[in-house]
Amino acid sequence: MRAGFAITMSEGDTRPLITSTPDTEGMMTEPLPDAPVVGILGTGDFSRSLALRLVASGYRVVVGSRTPKRSAGLFPEEADVTTQQAAASQAELVFVGLFVEHYSTISGLKEVLASKVLVDVSNGTHINHDGPSNAEQLAALFPDSVVVKGFNTISAWSLQTGPRDGSRQILLCSDSVSAKKAVAQLTRNIGFIPVDVGRLSSARDVENAPLRLFPTWTMPVLLSLGLFLFFYLFNFLRDVLHPYLTSGRNVFYKLPIDTVNVTLPSVAMVMLALVYLPGQLAAFLQLRRGTKYSRFPSWLDRWLVARKQLGLLAFLFAALHAVYSLCLPMRRSARYMMLNAAYRVVKEGQANVWDEEAVWRSELYLSVGIMALGLLSLLALTSLPSVGNALNWREFTFIQSRLGYAALFMSTLHTLLFGWDRAFQLSSYLFYLPPTFVLVLLLPCAVLLGRLLLALPCVSQRLARIRRGWEKSRGIRFQLPENNVEKRGREDISDV
Repeated sequence: MRAGFAITMSEGDTRPLITSTPDTEGMMTEPLPDAPVVGILGTGDFSRSLALRLVASGYRVVVGSRTPKRSAGLFPEEADVTTQQAAASQAELVFVGLFVEHYSTISGLKEVLASKVLVDVSNGTHINHDGPSNAEQLAALFPDSVVVKGFNTISAWSLQTGPRDGSRQILLCSDSVSAKKAVAQLTRNIGFIPVDVGRLSSARDVENAPLRLFPTWTMPVLLSLGLFLFFYLFNFLRDVLHPYLTSGRNVFYKLPIDTVNVTLPSVAMVMLALVYLPGQLAAFLQLRRGTKYSRFPSWLDRWLVARKQLGLLAFLFAALHAVYSLCLPMRRSARYMMLNAAYRVVKEGQANVWDEEAVWRSELYLSVGIMALGLLSLLALTSLPSVGNALNWREFTFIQSRLGYAALFMSTLHTLLFGWDRAFQLSSYLFYLPPTFVLVLLLPCAVLLGRLLLALPCVSQRLARIRRGWEKSRGIRFQLPENNVEKRGREDISDV
C-alpha cells in the first residue's frame, strides 16, 4: 500500500484518504486565494496523486466526479470535490483522467469546456500502430477545446513521491503553442521538466512510449544472447563432447558452471569491442568522404546509438564471470579433483610441485582481470544519468573513451595471459577447432589496432580538421589553431 493511502474506508466516511506523503509532508497548506484553479475530471489513482501534487505546489484543485460525496474522502482536504459540470466551469485548465472508452460520459460538457485547455493523461492497453491516438479522439469529441497530450509517461507513484524518485521529464504535444506553454509552466511548478515533442499528431508516439518494453535494448540483448549461445555451443563441442566421443570421459557436469564461466568472458570481450568499433567505422568513413556533413548509413546510426546498452551488457557478463570464478573452488567436483591431485603427488613421492611459470601466469592473469573489471565498473557507473550529469563533456569522454579503451586493452591482456602459449600447441585444436580465446581475441585486437591507426598524427590531425568543418570536395583552406593542432588532433578521435 502506497504511503498516504488508508487500507480500508468505511461506508459514508468522508475523512480524507490522502493526508501526506514523505515528499509533501509539511508542505500541505491552504492554497492562496489568487492561486490558479486546476480542474481534474476523474477519481482514479492518477487523479488522486495529481491532486495531491498540485495542492502541495500551491494550486487550487477542483475535482469533478459523478459521485462527489462518495469520492470526497479520496482526495486531500484542500481539494474541492464536486460535480463534473461544476469542476469544468471553474477551471480554465482541466486534466481529463479518464480511460478513452469513458470519454463519452463527459460529452455533455462541450459547452462548458469550450475554449478551455484539456490535458489528456490517458494511455492505451496496447501499442497503437495506425489508429488515432486517445488525445486525437478527445480533440474530435471536443472541437471547441484545446487538447494537450501529457503526463501519461509518469506514474501515480512518481507524482506522489515527487520527481526525485521517478523520471523528471514529461512529454507534451499540442497544436496550440499557448496551451503547451501553460501546461509546461504548470509542469515546472510541480517539480518536473516539460519536453515539447511537437504537434498533437505526435500523441500516438507519446502514448506508445510507456507501452514499449526496453525499445533501445532489443538489439543489444538479442545480440548478447546470440553470442552467448554461439560460444556456449562452441565450448560444449570442445570441452564436453570431444572427450566423451574420443575417450569416453563423462564431463557433462561442466555444463552448469565451467562451460558457462568460459562463455561469459567471451561474450563480455566481444560486446566491449562492439562498443568502440562503430566509432572507428564512423571515423574511417569521414576520412574517406573528406567531410562530416554526410549522413552515416542507417545501420551505423543505430549501432552508434546502442553503444551504451552494449557496454552495460558487457559489464554484466564480466561481473557474472567474476562471481562464477569466485565460486569455482566451492564446487564438489573441484574438491574431488584437488584430493585426487594431492593423492597422486603423495603416491609419487614428490616433495615439491611448485611451477614458477604457472604461478606467474596465474598471478598476472588474475591481477589484470581485476583491473579490467574495475575499469568496466567505472564505465558502467558513469553511464548512469545521475553520475554522468555531474561530469562535464571532457570528463565524460575521457572516461568513456580513453578509460574505455584501457578497459578493452586490459581485458585483451587478461585473455592473452589466460591463453599463454596454448594457441601454438596442436593439442589445443580439438575437432580442428581453435581454442575459444583465439576466437575471442580477433575483434578486440582489430579494434585496438584501429585505435592505433587513428592515433597516428597524419590521420588524427586530418580527422580533427574534418570534424571542425573542413571539406575535401570544396577545397576550403583550413588550419587548426597552432596551439591546438597536436592536442586536438589526438583527443577522442574515435568519439562520435
